[in-house]
Parts: sequence; C-alpha cells; structure tokens
Amino acid sequence: MTKRLIFLLISAGLLFFSGGEIWARMESTNYVIWADAFSSGGSEDSSSANYGIQDTIGESVILSATATAATYGIKAGFREMYPDQYLSFSIADPAIELGELTDSTTGRDSHTMVIDTNAVGGFVITVFGSTLTSGTNSIDALLAATASSPGLKQFGINLVANTSPLIGADPSGTAPIGSAATGYNTANQFKFASGNTVASATNDISQTTFTVSYIANISTDTAGGTYTTTLTYSATSNF
Repeated sequence: MTKRLIFLLISAGLLFFSGGEIWARMESTNYVIWADAFSSGGSEDSSSANYGIQDTIGESVILSATATAATYGIKAGFREMYPDQYLSFSIADPAIELGELTDSTTGRDSHTMVIDTNAVGGFVITVFGSTLTSGTNSIDALLAATASSPGLKQFGINLVANTSPLIGADPSGTAPIGSAATGYNTANQFKFASGNTVASATNDISQTTFTVSYIANISTDTAGGTYTTTLTYSATSNF
C-alpha cells in the first residue's frame, strides 16, 4: 500500500555572537582606520627602587593570544590591528519535500547552507526541532548514526556525500573550512536529535557550503497521511 509522505522544512538561520568585544572601525569616504588604541591603562613613568618602565595596555588585552604559567597570564603586543568581526549564515530552499513513499522506497531531498566568519574561536551550527509527524503518528528519528533501511520507520540527516541513497555533498570551500559534526559526517549514515551540533570549526574559516541531506523510510504498518516538521538551524560564532 502506498503511503503519502510530504516533509516541509522551514529552516531559519539565527545569528549569535558570543565572547569578546566587537570594536567599531573609524572610516570616511577617503580612509579606513581598522584599529587605534583603546588603552585601558599604562604609564610613561612606572618605577620603583629596582626598575623603570614605560608601558601601555592596548587592544592586545582583548584579542591577542594568552601566554600562561601557574601564576600568571599575559597578552603580549601593542595596538594590534584586526578587521571588522563578522558572521554570515544563509540557508537555500527552505521547503523540503520527501515525496510519496512506500515500504520499499526512501524519501530524500537536500538543501545547502552557507557560513562564513572570521571569529578566532570558530562557529557552531545547531539543529532544533522534532521528527516527522501526522496527527498522533510519527516517523522514528534516528538517535544514532544509522544506515537507511526501507521497510523501517526512519528519519535522519547528514552533511556529507552519500551513495545509499545517492544524495548530498561534502562540505566545500577554500581552506580553511568548517566540518560536519560527529554523527553527521559519515557517508550513508543518518541521524537526527534536536539540539545536536551538525557542523563546526575551532578557528576562523573561509566561506563554507554545507549540503544537508534528509531521508525518511516507512514500514508496512505506517499510517497513511501527510507527515511534516519544522527545523531551525542556529549559527553561533565565538569571537
């Protein structure tokens, strides 16, 4: 018996910034000053009986690497210059349709999402939502990475190229780029759990394109109906 299954996905890209400070640059039609000194301390004549020092606490306090030991931490440098900090995130084709299924076919579809950031701590993309439902009936979400098996109730996603079924693509862009997260980064293995990280990086990246692939399978006793869900993807950068 043919079961009709339509999956509509409304993907909302949310931008969050965490950590650090965001500085405004000074500019006009003729020039740009990426950074000047936002000094938070220092002195031209610090001294004691044993030393004399001319010191400035500049922008390095915020953005430079930290050298540490058991008893100290120091950010070295003087008036470091950084470009404007940014995060861009977009999702293409927010309506996904898995089509009409039987217990011997797999419904599948995909869309892309693109992220770019110069955040020194990278980014995280997280998915939120629930599995496919029709009234009180539902398709089981794959809580662990699992192969697609027509004849079993299954719903899952991944972010890599697959051959079974033939769908998807690996993350792409000019290095360095982001990566698909564990559980969503193995070909022909699909998973879905709300709140999971699906892609990330631990450093600033070039523009990265992810292809999110969706699969659904039904069993012989799956109730007929139109099954839908709404998923939300959030992108968070760590400046």
